[in-house]
Amino acid sequence: MKYISCIHLEHGITFFSTSVQICCISSHPGGGNITQINNYHGELINWDELFANRKIMRENIKNGIVPEKCTGCYYLKENEWNSDNYIDEVLIGHFTHCNCNCIYCYTEKDKKFFNANKTYNIYPVIKDMIDKKVLSKNATITFGGGEPTILKEFEELVYLLLDYDVYNIRIHSDGIKYSSAIEKGLKLGKITLITSVDSGTPEVYQKIKQVPCCEQVWKNLARYAKTKNGLIRTKFVLIPGVNDSLSEVKNWLKKTYEAGITNVAFDIEDNWFKEHREKIPQYVYVICDFVFECYRQYGIDTCELYERASNLKIDRENRLK
Repeated sequence: MKYISCIHLEHGITFFSTSVQICCISSHPGGGNITQINNYHGELINWDELFANRKIMRENIKNGIVPEKCTGCYYLKENEWNSDNYIDEVLIGHFTHCNCNCIYCYTEKDKKFFNANKTYNIYPVIKDMIDKKVLSKNATITFGGGEPTILKEFEELVYLLLDYDVYNIRIHSDGIKYSSAIEKGLKLGKITLITSVDSGTPEVYQKIKQVPCCEQVWKNLARYAKTKNGLIRTKFVLIPGVNDSLSEVKNWLKKTYEAGITNVAFDIEDNWFKEHREKIPQYVYVICDFVFECYRQYGIDTCELYERASNLKIDRENRLK
């Protein structure tokens, strides 16, 4: 039967530092963050119990009772959903340690707390999902973070997923540390690498990332780009008051093309967007419209819009109707 749901409610799972949630989407009015397991630290999961709870939620949704935390989420859509017990949307975001220091990172709220967080080993959990055939080979595996390449189990975990023949692995990396596992996955065409450079000049990069690694990152990205088969995107998170100029955006697009990369991603800083969503300044619309409409002029083939950018675009389209 057709009913309103989403890919995350049906078959998603998100690993955070102390909890297991359904997704990480949080910019919609309901706020997201539907938790399935609290006080979690990497223990193997009782999948029968998890799927039983998912079944209860699914039956409620079929009866028109969508979780309150999903209110206003643009992922919700009517569809003929598959109710089989499997996971095909995984976010690995259980770690917060990083080798750069982005000024907009959520850990900025309490660096002392996040730096003290112990990171559990996610490898046994993912292997258990594979061994018990809980994880679909059609799954999208997304590495968030923290910086995934500095995880002790990162290389081994990526090789495990590649050997299982998962073909849609999305890795958000700052690009500072080069990874042979990422290189292999790109060569096999199974990895999408997203690197958020957020700038078109070393000066603005330093201001945002607070590490002197701009040239190193572009060098690593150009090296990854030589693999040819994988998809690489450079990402720009618009931070009003910091990198909010058309010249910075244009330089970012030019640097991307010069590195041999023809795909980009774009978003808006989370806290600023949530605070200003109902009254976005006109100049922000100008910058966003430029990215949405003009990226092809710089030799870029695709521009992926992330959560806040998608919300802004949809909000604006709805207001113009």
